[in-house]
Amino acid sequence: MIQLKISFWLVVLCLLANHLQAQKTYKYPQAPKDSVVDTYFGESIADPYQWMENPDDERLSAWIEEQQKITKKLENQQTKVWTLRNQIAAMYYGVREKRTLSYQKVVRKKSKYLFKYNFISSNRSPDLQYRKRGNTNYKTLVKIKDFRKDKNDNVLITDWYVNDETDLVAVTISHSGSDWNDAYFFDLKTGDQLTDTLRFLRSSSNILWHGKGVYYDRYKEPEKGRELLDIAKGQTFCYHKLGDRQYDDKILYYNPDTSGVNTFRYFMQDQSRIYFYHFYLSKGNLYHAISYSDIKEDHSIFLRNFLIYPENDSVYFTIEEQIGDSVLLRTNHNAPNGKVYIASINHKNQLLNFIPEYDIPLRKVDRLGKDKLSCIYRNDGVFVALIFNLKGELLKMIEFPEGEKVNYLYEYDSTVEYTNFCVSSFYHPDIWYQMSLNDLSYKPAKEIQVPYNPEDLHTRYVKYHSKDGTKIPMYITCLKDTELDGNNPTLLYGYGGYGVTVEPKFDESQALWLLHGGILAVPNVRGGGAQGNEWSKQGRGVNKQNTIDDFIAAAEYLIDKKYTNPEKLAVYGASHGGMLVGAAITQRPELFKAAVAEAGVYDMIRFEKFTIGHKSTNIIEFGTIDEVEGYQAKKSYSPLHNVRSGVSYPNVLLITGDHDDRVPPLHTYKFLATLQEKGSPQSLYHMYLIPGAGHGGALTRKDWENKLLYKYYFLFKQMDIKFW
Repeated sequence: MIQLKISFWLVVLCLLANHLQAQKTYKYPQAPKDSVVDTYFGESIADPYQWMENPDDERLSAWIEEQQKITKKLENQQTKVWTLRNQIAAMYYGVREKRTLSYQKVVRKKSKYLFKYNFISSNRSPDLQYRKRGNTNYKTLVKIKDFRKDKNDNVLITDWYVNDETDLVAVTISHSGSDWNDAYFFDLKTGDQLTDTLRFLRSSSNILWHGKGVYYDRYKEPEKGRELLDIAKGQTFCYHKLGDRQYDDKILYYNPDTSGVNTFRYFMQDQSRIYFYHFYLSKGNLYHAISYSDIKEDHSIFLRNFLIYPENDSVYFTIEEQIGDSVLLRTNHNAPNGKVYIASINHKNQLLNFIPEYDIPLRKVDRLGKDKLSCIYRNDGVFVALIFNLKGELLKMIEFPEGEKVNYLYEYDSTVEYTNFCVSSFYHPDIWYQMSLNDLSYKPAKEIQVPYNPEDLHTRYVKYHSKDGTKIPMYITCLKDTELDGNNPTLLYGYGGYGVTVEPKFDESQALWLLHGGILAVPNVRGGGAQGNEWSKQGRGVNKQNTIDDFIAAAEYLIDKKYTNPEKLAVYGASHGGMLVGAAITQRPELFKAAVAEAGVYDMIRFEKFTIGHKSTNIIEFGTIDEVEGYQAKKSYSPLHNVRSGVSYPNVLLITGDHDDRVPPLHTYKFLATLQEKGSPQSLYHMYLIPGAGHGGALTRKDWENKLLYKYYFLFKQMDIKFW
């Protein structure tokens, strides 16, 4: 009898403990609120946290400090952190490659100099080292510490541009992850730095060597204190002669759009010709133009337009190859799935069909050796390579397994007989093959070794119905023996913008998730480019809600088909995907147990006021609040403006860099403060802030490792995955 009473009270205590755990509440610091109200088309919108847009507001640093205490407290509760760290390390360092075709060495056009990063410390980004091909020892070229503005400056080498003829290199550097870049020059014979410095470049800027100087594009100097907030304006194309001051550089072309909304791009062909993608003003109308200029001794340029077409957000033309005085243009003009024209650069708008449109979307066009072209298509979940000669005649078709993607099937060196390409997937590293450019046969080039058996996993390609009945494709990857019992921890990943398609790509941390019994689901929602340009348009501008509906429908499908249930479903996205996650959890919070959103846009109404928000790409993607339809659409799904009082939202982890000038961290601050104010206190809303980091996230190896570890510990805990 006594034993029965003890058992009874043990059961009661367990039930009570579980009840108390379920009712756990979080006490969040109260963020100061201002009585700010903005008016749009006669509608008043309260914005009590607009003060967070000012990085110099004293209240912000105090609020951030309180938020970091919450995160630090949770981090201290990660009692199994070293177990997870070791498992992640085993995945990242357990991949081995062994060359199997050493007798057929692939030779591409290569610089006579080799470069590599050198990690001195995990607490800072790497230095840059180099050596001349044939030498064995690397020498340090760029020491990061020499370019730091202060002890908190997180310097990153973003790119380098080599001039083999003069043994010079230009190295671009970013401070604390900013999109603003500076360029420095070095003599590769001696390793000495030259006196030249180019400032006010952007991450999208290009540097072209010509003689002892470079062509480059720069912008106006940003207003002091607004470098991370305001849109870059005043793009100009210049020539810099080494030894001169940047102030004296020859300005060759001004961007006619002084607002910073539209930018130009350019590249060089064989040191003799520069091609431009730019905008052309005629009689007050804006046109797209593709032009070229032969390079003259005085470095001046004269743009000759060979293709002009009306401004159209949905039409693109991209130069893929040059054949004599003609270029091959990949386009969706009168061809939603894409086709290839051949165009004479000496005659305006003279386009001839070269490769026709097929019933599957064209993804890439590349040169393949001396006399062939590689065209990559995607037929739902299957990638197809069509290889043509330079007359446009089909030579070979290669179909790759479902759920795997072909990469690097190109060769720019016309003198070689072999080239390498690889196949990627969600669950194994790149598998490399070597192709004969004579008969187009191919065979494995490397043997891959991983610390698990890839044959235990597989990817299936399914389709489900969205809210409006549209069929949406989705990759689902898991262990082959996974039972569809509705209880599997599942990570739903999404992006859904700018025509970008999320395709099979190996990620070691995601592979660890899969090996612990997790499912990875990647829907190709509208707004991406999975089904061609029309697919992208259906999730753009006033149609952006389609993207969100497709993502939500993916969650419903996974639950309906017994892959998982709402208590086992987590969602993740970054940048545009961060906005997608924010919109999904505010519209359908009951579908998800946890959410991780990184560097997301959450205040869609004020997005245009900062950095890239008002650039043409984003106006095309989201519309503009200057038009009533655009305003109403953006407000309807803006995560910040759809947080409702008392709602139990999923447990949320927001990740951002405090120096992100592409999507400023103010979006994260305002969204988090609103969730903590209005959302049910029984849900966790917190932020992982990376100091000195920009839109790309962590810059040092330590910061990157810590962010990855914190994110997956959070996900594993939320999904109740026992990884120890």
